Amino acid sequence: LLIATHQFLSSYLPVKDSIELQFDDLDWLENELKGSFKLLKYYFPSYQLPPKIVAYIGPFDAPGVAITRYTLAIGLQLYAGKNFSFYTSVQGQELYPRYISRRFEKPYISVNCMKALEDDLFPDSSAGKSLIDQMIQKGKYWWLADRLLPEKPDSLKTGFTQKQLAWCRANEGLIWNFILQNNDIFTVDPDLIKNYIGDAPSTDGMPDISPGNIGQWIGLQIVKRYVENKSSISPGELMKTDPKKIFEEAKYKPK
Repeated sequence: LLIATHQFLSSYLPVKDSIELQFDDLDWLENELKGSFKLLKYYFPSYQLPPKIVAYIGPFDAPGVAITRYTLAIGLQLYAGKNFSFYTSVQGQELYPRYISRRFEKPYISVNCMKALEDDLFPDSSAGKSLIDQMIQKGKYWWLADRLLPEKPDSLKTGFTQKQLAWCRANEGLIWNFILQNNDIFTVDPDLIKNYIGDAPSTDGMPDISPGNIGQWIGLQIVKRYVENKSSISPGELMKTDPKKIFEEAKYKPK
């Protein structure tokens, strides 16, 4: 075990040194997080933020963001830039395909931190529920991200490329009709749900330019439509609203 540990440390040291050079100054990140933390405390004053933020460089299969009772930990090894040598290697692509590793960029750090805090505030309990429930529940998180990260572009908050976002906006009605025509909207079949929820290079049955996780994007649009008629609703109230209620009252019918 000691030999294996020594070999790992010896081989990993140049990687660690390379990443450290990219993060010799983290003042920009501290400023970004401070701004979002203020908004988080404004909307949720009783929420206790982790008292410490720790940036570390760990093995590549370690998380990019993790929350413990006392720490918000940021794994810088997953933010070294999409063209970092390990990400583009065979081993790196096996671990993180290109459609995932292209997001291993610095601007995603604060976005992923806030998403982790959202999950801590409102744990996602939609697993096992119908597709529409999961779409709307997950859409709420992106809606909340808009409140907490107002200056960040949608491409960072959704993880979609600009082309994918433009395609979604231009084809919102077609996407919705595709889901309806396939009678998938109320399915609880996890294999079918996987086609609409979660990371993937694209959505099966749609053009290659379509993003994976398109269900969460549609869920966000349904949430937005619901909120249009609920101008006084607070983020806390919205996050606790039953997805079924949101779906029924949104009367979502995109063109």
